Amino acid sequence: MLTVLREFISNPALSPQDLHEQCTHLAFGARAVTRTLQELAPEVSPRLLQTARWLVMNGTDRRAVLLGLGLFDGNAEQSDADSIRTIGLLRFVERPAIEALAKIPTAAQDLIWLAERSRNHSRTVAAAALAGHPDPAVRQWVLSTPRDLLSSDLARQIAERYSLAETLGRPVVDDRTWDQLGNLLLAMTSTRNYRYEINRYDQAAVAYQRWVALAGTRPATLERAALLTMIAEDLRTGPAAPVACGIRQDLIDQINDVLTSAPWTDMLNRSAGADDPVEARRAAWIIDQTARNGVPEQRFAVRVVVPDPSPTGFPQIEARIIIDGMPIVATFFDKGPAEEPERLIYSGRLRATTEPKEVRLAEAYCTEGCCGGLYVTIVRDGTEVIWKDWRSSTPGDPPPEMRFDATQYDREIIRAEQDHTWEWPARTLARRVADRLRADPTILSRWDCAPGWCTAWLKEYDLARLTFNHPARTGSFNDPSIQFGVVADVHGQAPELLAAEIIESMKNVDPKSVAEMIGGSKDAAEKLGLAYRKPNRW
Repeated sequence: MLTVLREFISNPALSPQDLHEQCTHLAFGARAVTRTLQELAPEVSPRLLQTARWLVMNGTDRRAVLLGLGLFDGNAEQSDADSIRTIGLLRFVERPAIEALAKIPTAAQDLIWLAERSRNHSRTVAAAALAGHPDPAVRQWVLSTPRDLLSSDLARQIAERYSLAETLGRPVVDDRTWDQLGNLLLAMTSTRNYRYEINRYDQAAVAYQRWVALAGTRPATLERAALLTMIAEDLRTGPAAPVACGIRQDLIDQINDVLTSAPWTDMLNRSAGADDPVEARRAAWIIDQTARNGVPEQRFAVRVVVPDPSPTGFPQIEARIIIDGMPIVATFFDKGPAEEPERLIYSGRLRATTEPKEVRLAEAYCTEGCCGGLYVTIVRDGTEVIWKDWRSSTPGDPPPEMRFDATQYDREIIRAEQDHTWEWPARTLARRVADRLRADPTILSRWDCAPGWCTAWLKEYDLARLTFNHPARTGSFNDPSIQFGVVADVHGQAPELLAAEIIESMKNVDPKSVAEMIGGSKDAAEKLGLAYRKPNRW
């Protein structure tokens, strides 16, 4: 492409049609065009701009249209906006069209028009480009970005560019703005962009203080109650705790006062009895969470945190460790959530013995292999339990060595291991099936299978999913294997009885004959003598 563009720029006799023809023999993206153009012609000539217009309006080859948008990037004028947004409706040029519009200073409405007709990622690109735009209509559009499209860094950028804390300090803050700014605070505690950003937002403490102070003046709705509940948990055991350290208990108390006041209690009780199951369980979750109230007072505490049962995105159930009232993961690791309770609590990993063992407390959002995790070594030393030799992929000083009274430590670990009150039926089913498969390996080994993972996700509230692999053992990575999956619907059934039925079925019927294939190739299935079924990717 470099050669083609260089030749076109140096030879005025070549027409846009000539360039179009040459494009059909190349492979490139719009960004590559932009980079190449910066090298060859930083100041785009009228000829190149006219060529861009011709290619976008008349191009019959994808590569030619991409070239035209690449030439437009940073060079287009308002008069080009209509053609760019129209061509941007085509999926293959959606992203470069969004980016080209974002660089036209007067094309905010065109950018919004295209973003609302494009995929989610384009909406976030447009919101990032328009954050801070002075037009009230554009500001409202940016602030209305749904929370599931807000990465933590985008939420911080919007909060900073629109002076969230200052806005909350104005004499009048309307309900819609209060809702939107609460969403920004919550989004900044997410690790969806590989780390949470609330600790990088300088006005975080002031924003929390002002936002919470206004809560009691809002009409009581279930959505607002859920927002208050999630922010209270962030202050209690999550990423908001370190940035609001001195005022967090007061903020939690204020939120609790709102949620237990008459208008809010009446609304929650009505919702808890609603026919809509999602509404009913959200209200029950809020009522249960509100009863937890304050920050754990003991030296060492374990808390299982369950997000909103009508989740945004794909949240994880977390086992958060609280030491001297502060969440250890949120304080010293900003790249991902705390471990799930099944891995950290019920596995026995937190138990202290005289033999030192290293335990992972958190993993990066993008997996440990990419961005690491937070580790500690746990060992019993006489009447004390020691947490030491911290290892973290987050820059900065690791936590110091910590010592706990062994009796109190053991008591808290036993309590946490026996506490399943946070579970919903599908998660209970998953735990019971997993426990039985661990306790009796022959249930699956008789069919030359080995257990995989077994869990339930909030986004599929009534479903539990378990996996197993065949054969039970492979000699090397290249040996043929198939992963199978079973989906169990617990709706209206007792999870204990359903777990027993699933286990009994696995004892008597080869589960490979009824489970879905969710991983493995046709060649692997044939080598293992299995009838291949196209994998249903979970």
